[in-house]
Amino acid sequence: MSQITQSIKINAPLPKVFNYVSNPENWTRYVTSLVDVRNMSDDTPSAGMTFDWTYRMLGVNNEGTGRITDFEKDKKIAMEMEGSFPIKETYSFKGDDTSTELTFEIKYDVPGKVLGVIADKLVVERLNVKEAVAVLNKIKDICEAV
Repeated sequence: MSQITQSIKINAPLPKVFNYVSNPENWTRYVTSLVDVRNMSDDTPSAGMTFDWTYRMLGVNNEGTGRITDFEKDKKIAMEMEGSFPIKETYSFKGDDTSTELTFEIKYDVPGKVLGVIADKLVVERLNVKEAVAVLNKIKDICEAV
């Protein structure tokens, strides 16, 4: 299983950043390759909430189901996604009412069958690092804007 961890400092209050990141309505706004999130089992994110998703990598749509596995207000939200390739994501938050340190960790495994269709492992890893940096920068830009 591969792992990527990236962090960023955001000049916005921790509760504002946490509320933005944890709101499923915003996930497609800051995860650029996430096409759709639907069929949420609850209106409010919490541990155990399930959803369906569509993610596009190298022009190929991948679909699956997801579940929030850990939800600690203003501290952490973690998810596991199943589908073409399993993914575990964790967003961890530290900060106060003026700034937030957001850490994004993703663990994933690309099965050989999928890998043969989309690209080699090194290309996938580079794309995932690029996506992780883009996700954090987009959250920073949006949360600092107002």
